[in-house]
Amino acid sequence: MKTKIILLCLVMLSATANLFANNDPDPKNVAAYNSLIRDYINCHMTGDAKNLNRILDENASYKIPRGEKVMLQGKSKLVEQMRKENGIQQNCQSDYQILAASDAMVIAKVDFTYGDCLQSNYVIMEKSADKVWKITQVCKFFGDVKSAALTQPVASK
Repeated sequence: MKTKIILLCLVMLSATANLFANNDPDPKNVAAYNSLIRDYINCHMTGDAKNLNRILDENASYKIPRGEKVMLQGKSKLVEQMRKENGIQQNCQSDYQILAASDAMVIAKVDFTYGDCLQSNYVIMEKSADKVWKITQVCKFFGDVKSAALTQPVASK
C-alpha cells in the first residue's frame, strides 16, 4: 500500500512539474534561427555565395530527389555553384514556416514559388558547440503550386 501511495505522489509531482515547466524556445534562439532562415532565402534570391558559405555548416548537404535516386551535394559544390550565379536575382516569391523547434535543432519549410512551379526546401538547422546556428541539411522538392495546395497531411488516429 505504501508503494502505491509513493508512486501516486511521484506521478502527481511529475505532472505538476510539467504544468509549470517552460517549454517555449529561448527568444534569443527564435530570433537567431529566424534570421538564419531569412539569410538563406536572401542567398537563394540573390546568388550570395559569400553569405551562403557563412551560414552553411562545414558538413552541410543538399539532397534532391531525381526519379528513384537522391542527388547529394556538399557545401563546397553548392558555394562554387552559387558563385557562378552571383548577383542573379531570382524571379520568385518566398515564404517559410517553422515545422519543429528546440533549443538545439530547428526544421523549417522554405518555399520558393516561380509562377505555377514550387520549390520546397526542408531546412535543418543545428546549434553548434560554440552556440552558433548553422544549416546542416537541405532537402529540396520540386512540384507545382496546384498540387501542393491539394495535398494535405493525413491525420493519424
